[in-house]
Amino acid sequence: MSRKVKYEELFPSELEEIMSKKPIAYLPFGTLEWHGLHLALGNDAVKAYELCLRVADKAGGVVIPATYWAIGGMPHPWTTRLDEDLITKLFYGIFEQMAHVGFRVVVALTGHYGIEQVYALKKAACDFMYRSNLVIAPLPEYEVAYEKGYHGDHAAKWETSILWVLRPELVDISRLSKNSEEPLEGIMGEDPRLHASKNLGIEIVDYMVDKLAKVALRLNEISPLERSKMIQSLSIQLRILDNFRKDPRRRSLIETEYERFLKSFWEGRYREAVGEARGILEKLQEEAIKD
Repeated sequence: MSRKVKYEELFPSELEEIMSKKPIAYLPFGTLEWHGLHLALGNDAVKAYELCLRVADKAGGVVIPATYWAIGGMPHPWTTRLDEDLITKLFYGIFEQMAHVGFRVVVALTGHYGIEQVYALKKAACDFMYRSNLVIAPLPEYEVAYEKGYHGDHAAKWETSILWVLRPELVDISRLSKNSEEPLEGIMGEDPRLHASKNLGIEIVDYMVDKLAKVALRLNEISPLERSKMIQSLSIQLRILDNFRKDPRRRSLIETEYERFLKSFWEGRYREAVGEARGILEKLQEEAIKD
């Protein structure tokens, strides 16, 4: 790390200097949850925190300590699961404190991305932006890497590869059975024994860090009109996610369109994103009528 970016380690004068140049806060969210036998239980928050450190080093700003309390979780041992209303209020309260301290931009990155968690984070961000001047980018990390084929998994090819690069001492593939016919407990996605690699981890981590740094810097310069378009497109995304919550099968109907929307949104083309999100919502509503 070439910059000192951890909030808890900064002296007041150091924080004041950062705030005068790049008033950007990075909020890493995750949980304590089973991630197979080969990954640390805190994978999600550790992953988000380490990504935030690298983005702050590249773009400037401050990284807030990781939050390990989240919604839902795997039906396996050593997993914590908290109520959706409680965590939504927690997200909102954290945003309030970021505004109170004086940040202009918040990148809220969740490495735990069950649909309830992602929905709650985006809803709290949208609600708070309606009532403040804060600019919040709420997302699971894969939203800036959709075009690379990373749509999220659980302790499988992608998460294993990513943690292997970020914190290699927290990955131990040898703990998994070498018998490829034996099912893997609590792993969702491509078999990490066959498909995970440090090279893949390096590629996707570098890609996400670069994209997130561009997001942070762009939002630090966003105009009021563009901010309003951002909130509008985010609010429509919430309605799309609510459709996914009610019927996960609907997502397969609009996968290509959703990828296009995410690309437009995270590249700051908010007017395009609004139109694309409306088109997705209309398609989902048409399918619901057919059902």
